[in-house]
Amino acid sequence: MAFDLPVLATPYPAMYPIYDLSGFLAEGIVTTSAGGAFSVWGQITPNLVMVSLRVNPSGIINEASGNILEGLPNEFKPVVNTPDSALQGIFLMTDGRVWKRPYSQTGWYLAERTEVSCMFTAPRRSI
Repeated sequence: MAFDLPVLATPYPAMYPIYDLSGFLAEGIVTTSAGGAFSVWGQITPNLVMVSLRVNPSGIINEASGNILEGLPNEFKPVVNTPDSALQGIFLMTDGRVWKRPYSQTGWYLAERTEVSCMFTAPRRSI
C-alpha cells in the first residue's frame, strides 16, 4: 500500500489488514466509546473497499460541508459514489469523503445526532 495507517489487532492481519481510519474524521466528530478501536475502520481486498464507522457527530464544526470523513487515501476511494447500507443519505464518495446529503433531503442534521453508524462496501478502483 502507498500509505502508512495504524492496523487494528485482528486474528489474520497480514492477509487483508483492517485499518484505523479515525484520523480522517472531520473536525468535531468523535468515535463512540462503545466501538473503541473499531469505531472507524476500513479494509481493502483485491476487488473491494469496505469502510465502517460508528461516530458521534454532535460536535461537528462545519455542518454545511456534510463531511464525516475527509481525505481518505486513494486505495479507499470507490469506483462510484456508494450509499451506506442503511440508506441514511450518507455516501462513500469517489473523492475520498464520507458525506451526508443536506438537511433538506434527509430531514436531519449531523449535529442533531449523538450516533451515526454506517457500513460501505464498494468496488475498488484500479490504482
